[in-house]
Amino acid sequence: MQLFGQALISGLLLGSLYGTIAIGLTLTWGMLKVINLSHFSFAILAGYITYQLSITTGMNPFLTMLVTIPMFFLVGVLLQWFIEIFHIDEFMSLLVTFGLFIILESVMRWFWTADHRFIPSALNPYLGVSLWVGPFALPIPQLASFLAAVLISVLTMYILHRTYAGKALRALAQDREIAGAFGVNYRRSAMMLSGMAGAYAAIAGAFISMIYGVTPTAAIEWLPVIFAVVILGGLANAFGAFAAGLIIGVTDHVTSAVADAGIASLVTFVILILALLLKPEGLFARRVAE
Repeated sequence: MQLFGQALISGLLLGSLYGTIAIGLTLTWGMLKVINLSHFSFAILAGYITYQLSITTGMNPFLTMLVTIPMFFLVGVLLQWFIEIFHIDEFMSLLVTFGLFIILESVMRWFWTADHRFIPSALNPYLGVSLWVGPFALPIPQLASFLAAVLISVLTMYILHRTYAGKALRALAQDREIAGAFGVNYRRSAMMLSGMAGAYAAIAGAFISMIYGVTPTAAIEWLPVIFAVVILGGLANAFGAFAAGLIIGVTDHVTSAVADAGIASLVTFVILILALLLKPEGLFARRVAE
């Protein structure tokens, strides 16, 4: 029972990190019709910058987000500006951002080599430290990642449903021409949303660096599972991405604990296929309509 409980907790904590990455991707894909494969590279590059700032300046890994969040917000804005300037459609965005994905991977490999980079324990004092709740351990970096994912999910839902800018974005996602006729500035709204997605990638990257370390090919490793989270949660749904991340994280860890780690991915994607056969629009699509 303790093994199952710890696996459940670990799955929830990992799943929240999946959700943090997936929220930015699902918003740009569902609302802007931009399939941003470079989103994964942004997260890993942010992880490398977190690592570099820590080892060169001694900065606390959490404080590095004060640098990376505005940096990648600007990167997201510039990416959307580029897409708008060249009138890149949904399919073409997949090709363009895949090219950017490859370029960033090559840059990271050239600058940091292919070695696995970890923040030294002396500069990452939270690594290996846990909050104990009875017999169950909640590692501090993973717990912080979970809390950040909850905050991001709630904040995003608030922005989209309770602010003028969010309502404008939802209107644009439904009908760009009609929203524009009512005075909604598509370019400004789209760049703001793309900047938010870039900021979320930076947050996820900082936690990836603190918890797992980074390699240039890490973006490829995260790509299939995050796409599964986005599809399972439903496009343009921040809450759905967060919840789907928890489902996939728990499924993976519980399967590994009670059965075999080798079939964890198989079970996860079987569940994904079954869910999409029963509800192809995503498990949480109804919430978007509401």
